[in-house]
Amino acid sequence: MGLVLDMVIALSALLAAAYCLLLSRRLRAFTRLDGEVGKAIAVLSQQVDALTIALQAAEQSNTRADSELEKQIARADATARKLELLMAAQQKTPSAESVPCDAPDRVRGSEQFAPFTRSAVHGSDSRPRILRKRDPIGLQR
Repeated sequence: MGLVLDMVIALSALLAAAYCLLLSRRLRAFTRLDGEVGKAIAVLSQQVDALTIALQAAEQSNTRADSELEKQIARADATARKLELLMAAQQKTPSAESVPCDAPDRVRGSEQFAPFTRSAVHGSDSRPRILRKRDPIGLQR
């Protein structure tokens, strides 16, 4: 019985050695750069590196464009506020009939100084003008 057990152990050791040899060959073929799989891995690695560099460049460009856009939006908001104030001031200015023509720059009561001379209104159209906002295209009420 001892002889049979020794032969089974020797046979299993030979099978394990053959299996290790097979795995070793497969692993070597997989890691070689001249094989098909090795070439594919090398190409994919290069593409990943190139895409990483392109992504970093795109992020930097996006950051720069974002800061430029933020500056432009801030300037546009400031300009829009100034225009709104000018339009509101234009609507609140007294008509030319209440200011005498001989002294256009003279300040009366609570009126503020206006650096521009006022011209006389032609005709009887002295009603205040109403500013209307346009509807976006296609949204008519």
